Amino acid sequence: MRIRLTIMATVLVAASAAIGVIALLVGMLGRLGLAIGALGVMAALGAYRLWIQPWQHRWGATDEEVGRTMPGDDLIPDAASTTRAITIAAPAEQVWPWLVQLGYGRGGWYSYDWIDNDGQPSADRIIPELQQLRAGDQILMLPDMGPRVRDLEPNRFFVAGDQEAGTWCLALYPAAGGCRLVSRWRVDWPLTSATAFWILLSDPGAFIMERRMLEGIRSRAEALARERERRVLQGGPS
Repeated sequence: MRIRLTIMATVLVAASAAIGVIALLVGMLGRLGLAIGALGVMAALGAYRLWIQPWQHRWGATDEEVGRTMPGDDLIPDAASTTRAITIAAPAEQVWPWLVQLGYGRGGWYSYDWIDNDGQPSADRIIPELQQLRAGDQILMLPDMGPRVRDLEPNRFFVAGDQEAGTWCLALYPAAGGCRLVSRWRVDWPLTSATAFWILLSDPGAFIMERRMLEGIRSRAEALARERERRVLQGGPS
C-alpha cells in the first residue's frame, strides 16, 4: 500500500506542479500565458525525447550490448528496447544469487527502498530460502503485481513478462575481472496520447530506480567477493 501511495503522490505532485505553472501564466498573461505554458511543455518534452531519453535508455551499455540479441527478444520481435548495463568485479556465479532473490517481499530491489519496498531495507546478504527461482514464479514490483518468469538459465539470465505488458531480461556476460550485468526491457504498446503521457511521466523515474538497482547489486556482489577473498587469504572457508 505504501508503494502505491508513494507512486500516486509523486504523479499527482508532478501533474499538479505543471498545471499550477500553466494556471499562473494564464492568470498573469491570459491566452498569451496559456500559449507560453503549452510551448514550454512541448519544448521540455521535445528536449527529453531528443537528448535525455536516448542517453538513459542505453545507460552504461556499449554499442555491442545495445545491438546484441538477448534471451526473450523473440517474444516481441518488433518492440522498442531499453538496454542498461554495469560492470561488476565479481564472477557471474557470485552475482546470480542477488538476482534470483529480487522483488518486493523478497530481497527487495536494491534501489530506493522507501519507494519500492514499503520502506523495508533491501537484503544485504544472500538468503538461502530465496534461491530457488523457477519459470512461472512472479517477481513482484508492487503488492500483487509483477511479471512472471518465463525462462532462466542459472548464472546466465532470466526472462520475465509477456507480449502484452512487455518483457524484462537480466543477463550476465563474462568480462575482464568479473562480469557485465545487462538489463533489457522491451515493450510494444500502441502509441496513443494516454500511453505517450504515461511513458513520458514514468520513464525518467524508471531510469532513476533501475540505475540505483544496478549499482546496488554491484556494491553488494563486490563486497561479498572481497569478503570471500579475504577469508581465502586468511586460510578460512570461502
